Amino acid sequence: MARLGDDAPDTMTPPDPTHAPDPTHALDPTLAPDPITPVRLAHDLRSLVVDALDDLVAHHLPRWRVPGTYGGHRVEPDVPADLVYTLGHLADTGVETVAGTPIDDAITRVLARLDGPGTHTFFSYRVAETLARYGPFATNTLIAGWDDAARANLVAACDSSEWISLLDEGILPRNYAAVLARCELGRLRLGLLDDGAVVDDLVARLRTVLAANPRRYLDDSNGSVGRYDIYTADVWLFTEPLADRLGPLWDEGLARALALVETVASPDGTAVPWGRSTGILGAALTIELAALALDDRTAVPGRWLALAAAATAAMPAWFADGVTTAYRHRSPYGYRGTFRRLQLTLDILGKLAWAADRLAALAAPTPPTAIPGSTPRRGRTVVGFADERPAAVWAVDGPAVGFVVPFVGATRSDYLPAPHRPGLFEVPVDSDIACWTPLVFHKGKRFALAGEPDELEVLDEADGVRATWDGLVPIGDLDPPADVRRLAGSGALTWRADGRTVTMTAELSFAEVPQAVTVLVPEVDGRPLRVVATTDASTTAVASVVDTTGVAEWRSFWGPLPAVHQIDLDPAGALTVRVDVTPKLRVSSSAHGHHYDASLYRPLTDRVVELPPVVGAFAPRRARIDAVDVFHLHWPEWVVLDDLTQHERAIATLATAGVPIVWTAHNLTPHDKRHDVHDPAYRAWASAADAVIHHSAWGRDRFLARWPEAAGAAHHVIPHGHFGDLYAPLLTRSRAELEAAAGWSPCTLRLGLVGAPRHEKHVQAVLDAVAASGRRDVQLACWSLGPDDVVPDDERIVVAEPYAMVEPDSYAERLALCDVLVLPFDPDGEMLATGTAADVIGMGSAALVSSWGYLAEALGDAGIPGGHTVEALVEAIDALDTDAVAAARAAAVELQAATAWPVVADATMAVFEQVVGTDARRARRR
Repeated sequence: MARLGDDAPDTMTPPDPTHAPDPTHALDPTLAPDPITPVRLAHDLRSLVVDALDDLVAHHLPRWRVPGTYGGHRVEPDVPADLVYTLGHLADTGVETVAGTPIDDAITRVLARLDGPGTHTFFSYRVAETLARYGPFATNTLIAGWDDAARANLVAACDSSEWISLLDEGILPRNYAAVLARCELGRLRLGLLDDGAVVDDLVARLRTVLAANPRRYLDDSNGSVGRYDIYTADVWLFTEPLADRLGPLWDEGLARALALVETVASPDGTAVPWGRSTGILGAALTIELAALALDDRTAVPGRWLALAAAATAAMPAWFADGVTTAYRHRSPYGYRGTFRRLQLTLDILGKLAWAADRLAALAAPTPPTAIPGSTPRRGRTVVGFADERPAAVWAVDGPAVGFVVPFVGATRSDYLPAPHRPGLFEVPVDSDIACWTPLVFHKGKRFALAGEPDELEVLDEADGVRATWDGLVPIGDLDPPADVRRLAGSGALTWRADGRTVTMTAELSFAEVPQAVTVLVPEVDGRPLRVVATTDASTTAVASVVDTTGVAEWRSFWGPLPAVHQIDLDPAGALTVRVDVTPKLRVSSSAHGHHYDASLYRPLTDRVVELPPVVGAFAPRRARIDAVDVFHLHWPEWVVLDDLTQHERAIATLATAGVPIVWTAHNLTPHDKRHDVHDPAYRAWASAADAVIHHSAWGRDRFLARWPEAAGAAHHVIPHGHFGDLYAPLLTRSRAELEAAAGWSPCTLRLGLVGAPRHEKHVQAVLDAVAASGRRDVQLACWSLGPDDVVPDDERIVVAEPYAMVEPDSYAERLALCDVLVLPFDPDGEMLATGTAADVIGMGSAALVSSWGYLAEALGDAGIPGGHTVEALVEAIDALDTDAVAAARAAAVELQAATAWPVVADATMAVFEQVVGTDARRARRR
């Protein structure tokens, strides 16, 4: 156990090499997705920005006229400033026209209408830096021929020098030294500033701010409360134009920023997933930082390419008609409210255009490349932000689950110690709703274990963390005052991750019993959670799920939070609660709706969300591969019938998305025996499977002998579940009543043949054996005739019908009418299992079985040896006695517990957990 303190390194543990991909996992080059390169990213980003601007002009900025209002809000000068900034960077990438207009013309049109005196700070430098592309102000080619008044308006737009006094007086945040330094540097480069001393002074102030923390992580708060967030990394990107003036300090800071984002970034490309200004801005920051990192500033270019590619791929969903959708069913921060929709839109487009320009310049001589999903996991890491202070972030990046838990100074909802992972673990934005950490109500105020903890312990090499606080803090502040009055008491939060389960244990004590205490765990839309609360004997908890669909306060940066798990605790002087949260596994099944499938997944409803097939001919049109954790394959021919190309495409789609394949191998090959058609498809799936479930060890060995391509998969033997629970409730009539209804006379033993005719199933041998038997006290009921079977003229064969599907109640009655089911399967055939063996077990019947290996293993003593030839069957039928049948029936009943669907489901779930818990994905062949 390590305590985060003055002599603790900022990164407590290095990346875990055990989480690296299996080196044998080499994708077939014809199957692998196109490698990601900086040039490819630059192209995609440039196209995205151009398309968005085309839409924006078409819908909202006709002929580049920026409107005076938008959506009921005044459009401020920040919008045209961001627009020209974006166009300038697009021009740097080589784009010549946008929305049918030459870029230079578009820029001048926008600048001509700019409110110069109303333009300030961030937007002053953006105007100045855009103008600087065209030379010094006095000879600037963009504005050649402009009159004095128009030029003076631009001079005013570039000038934010009056804001320096506000910085002097402490009215502006300390980081505004960077903003004003860029403003003044812009004016200096345009020749609008005679004395560069003001730039030097601002850079010196900036240096003081940036160098204050030896670890180079910026505390973005005004009161030094330890507010580490997206700006901790962004400040070094923002100051890149000042890098030559900041010298080695900037290089050190950027290196720290890159290392931080490498550690805490989410798979969707969000750079820093907690705190303000994330969401779309978090994705944009990743892309921007990647442009710097890939310029020979990182030892892991593949990770940066993959993160930037994920962020780039997500960007189109953040726009509609050229405007950001960050406000649609999402919540940005209050200071970025709907009055800034156009500004945020163009802010993002400008960042992407800048990144496109930088990435395009990395083309020579040998640009780095990466295959999506090929970068090593980061393992479990604690990053400490400062010496002698416990501010930190715990980052978990494993194959089963990944998230970060920040322990930082602000106390608003998105800064609190809770797991953050876009698309999985999200919390409300900019509010005083505490999630995960207990929310305490007392005397009209809300308190939580929040802000920078008093102590943070790293447990078991970062496998967990424990944070402690002396008192609970009022929540909802970005800059909590130093003298904030805490709720007297103490508390501790312990976090651990085990597989896909995140565990939070809270221990609370109060000097005065509070009015209410609750733990809230929100669900992301489409990602249901299994939440289990455990308390000690002295704590009472009531768990419920609150529907928050459409409620505005329950939205994150990324989307709605439609349900909240609420654990309401009875207030007491001391409380302890453990909360285990496991995302339900999203399994796409190729047999969705089949009775086997329904029986398997019914016991898993609290752990699994079963989905229709996500690939293949029967996938719903709106099926999303990114909404699936596992693909459960049953019969490959059910995916896309006999089209090999479509099989290969389905496999490639799953491989590219990183979705593991679990194959329950019901057959060696389809029953129609068209080997030339089906064998290539089965071989392809065998090569692609991460795990294969077999219904017997005998079947496993047969499968591997036939499909050695699956040797690298994990193989598991799980019995076929029985359907007794399905059929028993359907039997409403006694056997005597059923016989009377069928017009059959009672007999000593009635044999039954059920199920579809198969090549391996010797139905004719059974018909002939009954006819040849010397016994007169047996009957045969056959509902399994194939087209070539010939029924002997024998009154003991009471029914002989061609096979046809019937309703479950009719099938249950057929089973109840028989004493012994005959299973005359060829032991050398190509079948691996039969559902009729499960029916024997489920109904507690006896079976007359061949020497087929599957039956011997699946039925054991419930099977009476009978062979599959006429001769062997005659001998067995003649020798059958009621004692042997009774013993076999008893043996079948004994097998019911081990083959009950809950048991089978648990074993199957363990296989799913195994494949999602490892990165050792097998090679997927086309």
